[in-house]
Amino acid sequence: MPAPDLSSLEKIQAELRRYEHPLFDFRAEADERGVRVIISLKVDGILEPYSFVVPHRDLQDPRYGWRFQNLVFNYLHDYMIETFTLTPHHL
Repeated sequence: MPAPDLSSLEKIQAELRRYEHPLFDFRAEADERGVRVIISLKVDGILEPYSFVVPHRDLQDPRYGWRFQNLVFNYLHDYMIETFTLTPHHL
């Protein structure tokens, strides 16, 4: 008997359970465009949560797991870079 199809939100939540980090929490919520993934620092009051949307169509890709990991790593990198409060000016 084939496994039942998961909703987009359930699919992302299942994937996020595979991720653990000492500094960041990961959660997901429904969004009209797909599923919003929220990355937040485990220490309150320092950084605002960072989020991105995974469109429903992207969840149908057979390589979804690999692509999702790439998204998480890229957005986590962006989140950290955007938190600089001062950077040197280069011409």
